[in-house]
Amino acid sequence: MLMTWRHSGFNLFSGPRIQPGEEEAIEHLARYIIRASFSQERMTYIPEESRVIYQSKDGKKEKVFDALEWLAAI
Repeated sequence: MLMTWRHSGFNLFSGPRIQPGEEEAIEHLARYIIRASFSQERMTYIPEESRVIYQSKDGKKEKVFDALEWLAAI
């Protein structure tokens, strides 16, 4: 049953707390937070149609979004 569960992509860190002054740990966390949740290289925006085309990692599939749907999705 676990193998059929569709993961939402949500992730939670449950490791030790980062204490004030732990600069390396704080930097790693900051880099993670500012990381984009999608690949700009796989995204194509068509301004004339207000559409976004997003390509899968393997390049075999693509999904077309209305610009507002894209914003809601990300």
